[in-house]
Amino acid sequence: MSWLPLYHDMGLIGSWLMPLYFGVPVVVLSPLAFLSRPVRWLRAFDRYRGTLGAAPNFAYELAAAKVSDADIEGLDLSAWRAALNGAEPVLPATLDRFAARFARCGFRREALLPVYGLAEFVGRLDDPAPGRGPRVDHVERGAFEREGRADSSSTRSAA
Repeated sequence: MSWLPLYHDMGLIGSWLMPLYFGVPVVVLSPLAFLSRPVRWLRAFDRYRGTLGAAPNFAYELAAAKVSDADIEGLDLSAWRAALNGAEPVLPATLDRFAARFARCGFRREALLPVYGLAEFVGRLDDPAPGRGPRVDHVERGAFEREGRADSSSTRSAA
């Protein structure tokens, strides 16, 4: 499922050319259709039993904030196995809100996959294993600011 514009590498390569190359069916919505009513994206997952969708963090935040209880009545997101989140900073709070908001629709937190793409790399640089769910690495701010060291204070699942 994709609403991503084809002028962006996440839309063109990840959501259009890769499915075309591998012969995987893809449902494409207009970016304006998503932006004006984010529930359209979710309804497409339900209707077509979509398993993969990628979007920037703002899209997950928008869907969690703007989709009403009435809109999700009867919505089934249980087939969604990979919800890739990239192209901008991924916020743990957004992951939490989206997973909590759509859990009653069958959305599994483990489907959330923060990814890092790099246009110069012509693809994705980092993909977590499907089903693992997001992990958040907490860095000691003081050491990072003073010395440029990213000392991990703890690594845990985003919950």
